[in-house]
Amino acid sequence: KRINARITRRKDTLISKAHDLAALGDLDVAVIVRIRRNGRIYAYDSVDLDSWPPSKEQI
Repeated sequence: KRINARITRRKDTLISKAHDLAALGDLDVAVIVRIRRNGRIYAYDSVDLDSWPPSKEQI
């Protein structure tokens, strides 16, 4: 339980920082977090476009 709470806090902080970074200026930001234990995926993207975030191949 303790580790789950820590992971949740860190994930939430990471996504919050990504949002803050995008708000600073002319930046597009995407963050993907996958928890290996259960396969859950959390995603944040600062732009609502089909072309963002780019695929691994495009990067």
